[in-house]
Amino acid sequence: MNNENKNDEFVFLTPMDVAKIIGCSVPTARKLFYREDFPAIKVGKNLKVLKSEFIKWCSERRM
Repeated sequence: MNNENKNDEFVFLTPMDVAKIIGCSVPTARKLFYREDFPAIKVGKNLKVLKSEFIKWCSERRM
């Protein structure tokens, strides 16, 4: 495993990042973060999701 792969394990996405990835508005992406089945966490007041968990979540739902 090279350094890039190690760093990718701990990349967090914000609602804005998710909106850009899936092509929706930020408010719509933010709604995903409040779903029970979405792997989001709170870091202080900010909502985040691990990139790897987001990819897994998307692939399980075939978005």
